[in-house]
Amino acid sequence: MRKILIGTLAGLVLAGLVACAAPGSQEPQATPLPAVQAPSTVIAEGKVVPASSVNLNFETSGIVAEILIKEGDTVQAGAPLARLDTRDLSLRVEQAQVNLEQAQADYDRLLEGATPEQIAAVEAEIARARGQLQATAGSVTPADIAAARAELESARARLAELLAGPKAPEIASAQAAVDQARIGLQQQRNALSQARVNAELNLERAANALRNAQDEYSRVYWQNRERERLPGELPQEFRDREAAAQRAVEDGETALAQAHLTLEQARQAEITGIQAAETSVRDAEARYERLVSPAEADAIAAARAQIAAAEARLARLTGGERAGNVTAAEAGVRNAEARLAELQAAPSDATLSGAAARVRGAEVALKQAQLALERATLNAPMAGTVAELNLKIGEVASPTTPAVVLADMSAWQIETEDLTELSVVQIREGDPARITFDALPDFELPGVVERIKPLGKNRQGDIVYTIVVKPTTWDERLRWNMTASVQIGG
Repeated sequence: MRKILIGTLAGLVLAGLVACAAPGSQEPQATPLPAVQAPSTVIAEGKVVPASSVNLNFETSGIVAEILIKEGDTVQAGAPLARLDTRDLSLRVEQAQVNLEQAQADYDRLLEGATPEQIAAVEAEIARARGQLQATAGSVTPADIAAARAELESARARLAELLAGPKAPEIASAQAAVDQARIGLQQQRNALSQARVNAELNLERAANALRNAQDEYSRVYWQNRERERLPGELPQEFRDREAAAQRAVEDGETALAQAHLTLEQARQAEITGIQAAETSVRDAEARYERLVSPAEADAIAAARAQIAAAEARLARLTGGERAGNVTAAEAGVRNAEARLAELQAAPSDATLSGAAARVRGAEVALKQAQLALERATLNAPMAGTVAELNLKIGEVASPTTPAVVLADMSAWQIETEDLTELSVVQIREGDPARITFDALPDFELPGVVERIKPLGKNRQGDIVYTIVVKPTTWDERLRWNMTASVQIGG
């Protein structure tokens, strides 16, 4: 971090150190120091940035299907940059459109009332119900008697099956199912246990790797702090080494978190997988026990009750007692007549309100589906140049890394964040500045302090402030994030 340049004070301090170190010097005399003027020149380190830039991400996750730009391209505001796979989203829009059309059609039908075709269909249903009533009230057909006898024979066969018990092939099949379920349970235990052990090993390796990265970062960090005490600026290669070590720690933390998640998933999968396999074993054993166990008294009683019911039905048909059938046929006529009255009546307010609400709900669902489809396309919010592209066809778009970095490279500025509170009070917006660059040692640009951000930030114990310096001219050799030195005042 570059501090305030105090030329006069530095010279006085240096002269005093030289005088003290001169050979043959006597004991220092108490000589008053001359008054030092407050420094008027501030030097700070900054970086070259565009006046306007934005990091863009998809608002929804998905597979990248289309990339419409490349790094360096110039795009206009609103231009599409990339698209995700929208096949599923398009189908959802179509389904929502169909649902809306159906809800609207239902509402329109309520307003229009029953059509002549619907009324004719219900009148035909009434005619059929009346014919059924007339047929039921008349003589019993041979088919009715045959059906009743078949029902009676089926009930008797069911009782005989219950009393005879299961057959040998059925028992063998049930036993095989039990054995297979037990084998499957053991296989699940073995496979899921191994997956959990592997996840635990991966977690341990990730933790070790993170500790190693932390140790390396601590070593590099404290070495750089010691070097910063030496005269001159800390070389860029040592800063880069510290930044790389810090990124390695962050990568290690991410890997450790992922390993924790993988282990938790493996543990949960082991629990649920074994539970499911145990359930299959219990089900197979229960089916086997039901098969080999003697028929329960309740089942036998139910089969005998079915026989009694079938005998009673046959007796009613053959004895001419058909009151129940006649009653059912009469109810069919009444139901059909009620449907006709409902069709001919006007819909109630509650029915219309419900239908209208379903239309509004379908409209909202369609808008939501259309919005989801729109969000699958990443559009440029402003005109600018594609500075960075982090997308590949077929990959899932990352929610953490910017998909596209877009910048307006028609205007540039210098931002510095290393001015302490003691330095920033000496600067005013509009102050002239001189800008030099590490990449162009003998090159200088004039500039003006355009903005001083009002909020300071705590950085390693110092409160630092960001200032923005606007160059009055520019050079095409300069690039984003190049290191600059800003001298303000003097």
